[in-house]
Amino acid sequence: MAVWTVFEPEELEEARTGDWAEAVVFVPERFAWSALLLAPLVLLRHGLWLALIGYVAIQAALGAALHVLDVDDGLALLIIVNLAVAVLLPGLRRAKLLRTGHEEVGAVVAPNFEAAEQRYFAARMGSASTLSATFLPRRTDPPSRADRAPILGLFPEASR
Repeated sequence: MAVWTVFEPEELEEARTGDWAEAVVFVPERFAWSALLLAPLVLLRHGLWLALIGYVAIQAALGAALHVLDVDDGLALLIIVNLAVAVLLPGLRRAKLLRTGHEEVGAVVAPNFEAAEQRYFAARMGSASTLSATFLPRRTDPPSRADRAPILGLFPEASR
């Protein structure tokens, strides 16, 4: 099972049209295997221009350092940058979506993309039978003292 973070555009938040459904973005929270070998193409595909510029600058600096130091076997060092992109890709995509006017509305647990879409839209459109732990809306306010369980053990309660 994979976790998908769901982003909706802020300006179309209450609309129930097809345009709204097409603008919802699902970001998989997992390792990006395609970025391990094709990092620049993956960054281009997702429109992460600043990350691409940083990637090219780091690769150029590493290549120049390897050339100046006359290191023959520096390929592993260059692949480390691709590994970093593969690990950080979901975070880069989330940051870009937040910067471009999307709002994080929750997370969906599903085995694949199609199931994640079905679970999210069924829960969003109000189908009560599908509301479950698979759609976890983000809670913005901290729980009150009444919502929390009592403290057990040797620790004092907050009200004392």
